[in-house]
Order: sequence, then structure tokens, then C-alpha cells
Amino acid sequence: MGIFAKLAEKIRAVMGNHGYTCDCCGAEIFTYPAQRLCDPCMDKMPRIGGKFCEKCGRERVSEGICIDCKAKAPNFEKGIMPFIYRGPAAAMVNRMKIGAPSLALFFGEEMARTFAMRYDGDREEPLLIVPVPMSLVAKRKRGYNQAERLAQAVCEELNRLGFTAEVGVDILQKHRDTAQQKHMSFAERSKNVAGAYHVHKRRECRDRKILLVDDIMTTGSTGSECARRLMGAGATAVYFLAATALSERK
Repeated sequence: MGIFAKLAEKIRAVMGNHGYTCDCCGAEIFTYPAQRLCDPCMDKMPRIGGKFCEKCGRERVSEGICIDCKAKAPNFEKGIMPFIYRGPAAAMVNRMKIGAPSLALFFGEEMARTFAMRYDGDREEPLLIVPVPMSLVAKRKRGYNQAERLAQAVCEELNRLGFTAEVGVDILQKHRDTAQQKHMSFAERSKNVAGAYHVHKRRECRDRKILLVDDIMTTGSTGSECARRLMGAGATAVYFLAATALSERK
């Protein structure tokens, strides 16, 4: 990263911690950044609550494993997401992707807190946080990768919560763009992501527990393919963290 890019990152970090308005509606918040959303907006956020798939993490109507995971279990250990992709959560994620990258601070902190609540492993074991990559063409077009911003926010919050975590931005690379997978079959999803990702720094994955980070989990295929690659490079476990997830298909 060049000197000007590093300076820009520092400026964004400072600004992200010195706002005074709700990240959702713009109302004044004098406790910012301890509270990034006002109480009414936070109450409207569709949080994934008591009933979620024990494997992929998406909301469902009953306990246990969802239909998709029963048919083909993803390669990651668990999926962990704080919010359902609908309403204000969906609107904020979409804003984060198209010009408001600072919203990654709110989502990343919520992702880290949700992970901390649901994680039953050794908290003293160092964690490697890996963002799902974009292709170079897509990243240049957007100007940033929102998953990288989320990964950094997750890392900072986890360290604040007593974990030991670091971000590995260039661990995974993406060679080509993939189509949206919301309406694809299992076979189509697998074909869509097959060969799109590869591990660029295999040595850094060896014997590491990895948190794979993305903005939206639609089908879980991207997370599963990336986890397969990371496990193939020697990771001991991969947890898939996303800001939001679609509910289980009815």
C-alpha cells in the first residue's frame, strides 16, 4: 500500500470514530461511536435471533440444520451473521457497497460481537481474518473492496474484546467475476464459483484458524468455495462471517 493510500486509510479511521449522527437515519447521537445507530433504527434492524441454521447461520423457522446444508454441507465450520438481508440492514449493506464504505465500521463491530457470543473455541488461539476478494477489475471500478473494510473492523473489535486477530488482505485472490447466485441451483452455484478463487499466500494459512469475511451470504456457495481453498492450504478451520444473510428458502 502506498503512502497516500495509507494516509487515506488513517483519515477514514479517524472520521469513522468521530461522527455524531446515526449511520442509518442521520439523527444526532452524542455517544457515537460507542453507539453508531440511534435506538429506533437499531430496533428496526432485522437481527438473526433464536432460530438459525447451526451450519450456515441463516435464519430459519425451526431449530437445526437447514434444507440446503442437509443437501450439501458447506466447507466452512459455521456461518455467523448478525442481520437478515432485508429492510434497513439490506439498505445499509447496499449503501456500503456503492459509496459509503464507512458503514463497514457498524457492521464489522456487530459481526465481531456476534462471533464472540457464538464461538465456543479457544479464545487465546490467534485468528486470521481473510476478506472475500473482488477481481481487480471490479475493485478498480468500485474503488474499494467492502469485505476488506469489514475485515478490518471485525479485527479491531475482536482485539478490543480480548481475542488476538490479524487481517490477511492478500491471502485469497479472485481471477474472474461471478454472476449473482440467488436464483441458481446447487449445480449452477458450484459451477459459477469453481476456479474463481485461489490462495495466494498458502504458507500463512497453515495451521491457522481463519475467519472468512463478506458482506452478504446469499447461498453460501462463495463462502464454501473460499473455505475449501483455505482448508486445502492447511487451515485448521474456517468460519464464515457476513454482515447479512438471506433467510432460509421456503
